[in-house]
Amino acid sequence: MIMETRRYSYEEDISDEQDLTFKAFSRVLEDNEMKLTVRMMNTLGMKSRSGEYTNLAFLMSDQSDIVVKLAEYDSDMNFRIKKSFKGSLVKILSDVEEQTERLNDVKVVIDGSSFKRKETKSYPGASIREMVLNAFCHASYFLHSNIKIEFFPDKAKISSPGGIFNATMDDIMNGVQTYRNPRLVNVFDKLHLIENFGTGIPRTLQSYEGYEVKPEFKASENFFIVTLPNVNCIQNESINDLGLEILRLIKENPGINAPSITSLLSVKDHSVTLFRVKNEIGRNLDRYIEHVGSNKTGGYYLKKKE
Repeated sequence: MIMETRRYSYEEDISDEQDLTFKAFSRVLEDNEMKLTVRMMNTLGMKSRSGEYTNLAFLMSDQSDIVVKLAEYDSDMNFRIKKSFKGSLVKILSDVEEQTERLNDVKVVIDGSSFKRKETKSYPGASIREMVLNAFCHASYFLHSNIKIEFFPDKAKISSPGGIFNATMDDIMNGVQTYRNPRLVNVFDKLHLIENFGTGIPRTLQSYEGYEVKPEFKASENFFIVTLPNVNCIQNESINDLGLEILRLIKENPGINAPSITSLLSVKDHSVTLFRVKNEIGRNLDRYIEHVGSNKTGGYYLKKKE
């Protein structure tokens, strides 16, 4: 009932724990050429007017009881990694970012427009970092639950306690900015942990431009869940060097037939035979090309994109 009034602020409330230390938070401040003073605590809202520590201070303290869970599963849902991060929220964020970056695999995939190999992160652009930051900035720390970050073979799922604050999903998708924890966001901003707060979802959507799959956002009364597809799972990675050369020739010479392809490629590689060319086309390239015309006079063309 208190929360529903939208006047209660967890971060401004007085912390139940007043015996606090700030070693981790102070180190981060020092890295940004700042020093934790009473004046700064007052400015940030870590102390109340009466001089008591607030819940924001508790979140920044070494005594914070916030736990963020991270897991990676294999295809049979067995744990490959299972970690819990706790302590000062700034330290947790740093540890989580480091771990998620390690799990954001870089793979060699095929560029559908140029048919060249390129390195692609499983979660493109700033998407995974933005959604982790979004979870930290907008979670309801009033609720006794955890931020969870889960990596599956085909997706990453980030769940944070607390639904959308004082807005609807349509509002959020249309760029409306609301802040459950404005003082916490201000701290992250001063520490340069966030770049342009309030643009996380638009930047994440932008990261997936050009891909068939898109991020999903779901909100309930008590949770906000983001699902990021692993773009490397939808890419065709079975094309070898011969396949790439065949695609290049078809792109440059629409209507070319298999014997002509063989003739051109065998100049550089004597191991290329008509059998190898036809086998490669039949097994790995049907997604990209089509044969038009008769077997004798027809040739291969790139398929038009839907």
